[in-house]
Amino acid sequence: MSKTVKHILSLLGLVVCLQYGYSQDTCERPDAFAFGVQPKSPAPALQRFQVSGYYRFITNVRHLQQGYTDQMKTPMNIFVGDDSQIPQLLLNLGGSVSENTRFYTDFYLWTPMSGGGMVENVKGLNLGVSLTGTHEFEQGTLQVQTGGINWYALSPFTFHSNPGYNRFTVFERNPWDPMTRNAMDRYQTFYQTGALNQDTRWGRQAFQGVIAELNNLPHGLSGVVMVGKTQLNGGTAPLPNQSYGGKIRKGEGARFFSINSFNNKTYSDSLLKSELGFSIHTAEFAWNKKGWKIYGETGMGRYYSKTYNKGWGEAISLKLDVPARISGIPLQLHYFRISPRVINNSSVFWNSAIREGNTAGVQDASQLVLAPFSSSMVPVGQLTNNRTGLELNTETQVGRLRINAGYSVARELERIATQVTYSHMVNNLALSRFWRWSFPAGVGPYANLTKVYRGVFETVDLTDVSSKNVPLNDKYFNTAEVQLKYKTRFVGKDLFINYMGTYASVQSFPSAMAVLTEKAYLRTYYHQVEAYLRISNGFVWANYAGAERVIANYQTKTDIISRRPKNQEGYAVATGFDIEMGKGAGLYLRQRWMNYRDRSFSKDQYRGWETTAEIKIFF
Repeated sequence: MSKTVKHILSLLGLVVCLQYGYSQDTCERPDAFAFGVQPKSPAPALQRFQVSGYYRFITNVRHLQQGYTDQMKTPMNIFVGDDSQIPQLLLNLGGSVSENTRFYTDFYLWTPMSGGGMVENVKGLNLGVSLTGTHEFEQGTLQVQTGGINWYALSPFTFHSNPGYNRFTVFERNPWDPMTRNAMDRYQTFYQTGALNQDTRWGRQAFQGVIAELNNLPHGLSGVVMVGKTQLNGGTAPLPNQSYGGKIRKGEGARFFSINSFNNKTYSDSLLKSELGFSIHTAEFAWNKKGWKIYGETGMGRYYSKTYNKGWGEAISLKLDVPARISGIPLQLHYFRISPRVINNSSVFWNSAIREGNTAGVQDASQLVLAPFSSSMVPVGQLTNNRTGLELNTETQVGRLRINAGYSVARELERIATQVTYSHMVNNLALSRFWRWSFPAGVGPYANLTKVYRGVFETVDLTDVSSKNVPLNDKYFNTAEVQLKYKTRFVGKDLFINYMGTYASVQSFPSAMAVLTEKAYLRTYYHQVEAYLRISNGFVWANYAGAERVIANYQTKTDIISRRPKNQEGYAVATGFDIEMGKGAGLYLRQRWMNYRDRSFSKDQYRGWETTAEIKIFF
């Protein structure tokens, strides 16, 4: 091609380039155009980009034939949205800008339709947009999470939530439950492993701010630094409040050693003179050899404010796994001791010692009671401060019967609380829906119920107290749990039957076993049975039945009219279907009939039914 022809073609290319809106500098670049190829080389682009997420729709209809005064104002209640504060639509976006650099972010839509207008669209646990970036160096990996809400776990005593021992019922679906390959896989997995697939929230706490991780460093080292806010920080008031922490760790998996720290600092006045907060510093370790496993976390913590500053206290958790060849069945022994002076509302243990410790840095009154205060009756594995004790847990199998059991004995370290709190397991989720969107305290006909996330706990007052309202006796706790899971065949189809039993007591004297007489301040019995029948791979018939009894003695507050202590009974029967609508899409129907009453406190009773329909689509 002659120089004249090339020159003419270049001029034509320049004219076309300018007509498409490009600048003259761009169009005059020597390599900008080649005849027949425009542009000559592709523009820079992401190496990889992926979009995933889910859509969730849920509606609930409740009808009460009998109930509390507030609920009976509208006995038929129709609800559309999600009272669990989970977004209806969540998009996870991620990609690679180079071979060693990746990023992730999220986007969500939340439409609770509660009548609050535009203000309600800023609610939710996935507040804001999160951005995560990862870069791999020759020695080590840097990951930075910032913005939005990031779900994270540092260590149990510093920043974590209680994962439990996989003893629970699965009839009621959680908002974060994922889809499975077919509808029956959910129950097959629970039977085989005792656990369910969970999203990133499981065992983690919400954190907003900056989290920087360094992993895969030489000599097995890693580290974390985090600065920002937890669910008990923040709010709209312009007062400085923040949380910060981190760790340095050597080793991974079954053998490691780590130094951890988490701290909270805030102000309760606009002049910034009234400072309050907490600190906790721990050493964490794990060791494994020939089936023997030892895990521990020990440290010191404190809570301080203008009105409370008693110094530091101890926090100890030691677990020993004994191999089955030694004991015949796998056993885990757990010793714990947490001082009443150790406060951390973002850890695995609840605060039952300092009331203002539940509200440190909180600007939103609806969050003042996110965790029970006072002497709490808790499941095996759930810890509280101001308590020491021992736990024994085991899992074994006899034929097709799988057994998961646990037992706990504990006592309080100091006589502080004159109240005991406990939950209603059988109708707990249905009861929490009596109060939507907020977390009120002092509700119910006797102002002794407190709503928490997807649950309710009740408070009972003790009467064996001094004239200064100080307990006369120490409190001792016993809790036994057993879960039985059995797989069989019925009319040629897979059938799973689960039983969950919980027996607990709190009393003024030590006891090796749960006290099942009137000598206990309070004793509770919960029985729950589930059955899941596979009709086909995409269709499961789910069934549930539950019964509970809660009985108090005469060292607790009695009713003014009957002059008797609490004597409660609750029942529930439920059925439903899991229907696979297509790849990644499911329809879940639940119908529950419930009946509850307190034989001594006549106003404490409700009876009715509720229907729930959920559609979830993963992509």
